[in-house]
Amino acid sequence: MTACVQLVLAATLWMMPGGINAYRSRRKPAISPREMNALLDYHNRVRSQVFPPAANMEYMLWDEELAKSADSWASRCVWDHSPTQAMKYVGQNLSVTSGRYQSITDLVRSWNDERHHFSYPNRCSGSVCSHYTQMVWASTSRVGCAVRKCSNMDVFGSTWREATLLVCNYLIKGNWVGEAPYKTGRPCSVCPPSYGGSCWRNQCTLNKKPRRL
Repeated sequence: MTACVQLVLAATLWMMPGGINAYRSRRKPAISPREMNALLDYHNRVRSQVFPPAANMEYMLWDEELAKSADSWASRCVWDHSPTQAMKYVGQNLSVTSGRYQSITDLVRSWNDERHHFSYPNRCSGSVCSHYTQMVWASTSRVGCAVRKCSNMDVFGSTWREATLLVCNYLIKGNWVGEAPYKTGRPCSVCPPSYGGSCWRNQCTLNKKPRRL
């Protein structure tokens, strides 16, 4: 598989492919502030634009502990999720690509693309919508992600000589069976009391304008 060919795959905790073995990762510097902001801004933009509009969508913040746990898992270069017992309250989205990418957000666009197959409150007409619904789960207010370069990684039965694996962890996790990802209504009209009535770009927030990282 050549570097000029890009294939991006994604997985959530609702997809649990088995029979995957670990392969060695090549250490990369910690995810940069620029990449953190890009991922965070992308998530919040997606959350602010849901349809029908959300009445209780919380503004998402970066969480360094979630990022550390994501990096710990990504370093294994396993195309599978963290053990269920370790993810009781944490959601997880995965993405892997075999080619180069211009921006780290290229690795998460497919998650947002699942919105075309999602019908509120909880119907999915495609093979999977759970990456998208995790992204827009109203009470999921924290995210932390990590990226690793991997060699000879097994992805659904194929060995990828070179791969880039993205792991994003979420708190609190979404995708509870039978539940809608958010309540519909006028933006910020049903925010949790702890937010004190502040609203920023259709999302409940503690500050009128949240600070960047």
